[in-house]
Amino acid sequence: MTVTVAKMKDKIVEIVRVAETVMFSEDKGWIFICIDFEKPVRKQAQFKWVKARETKFEWVREFHF
Repeated sequence: MTVTVAKMKDKIVEIVRVAETVMFSEDKGWIFICIDFEKPVRKQAQFKWVKARETKFEWVREFHF
């Protein structure tokens, strides 16, 4: 299992998925992130899609379990 985390605007987020296309937009390049992945119950976490070209990460790291 691998978890990818990144620092974005002074917040640590989990990168859940990267997609070229999504059903809700004709724009290309999207990243699905979990904003508060540290919550113990995954159902309570907040998720959102962000445009890849408009998003800048300070760093990205992968953790292997």
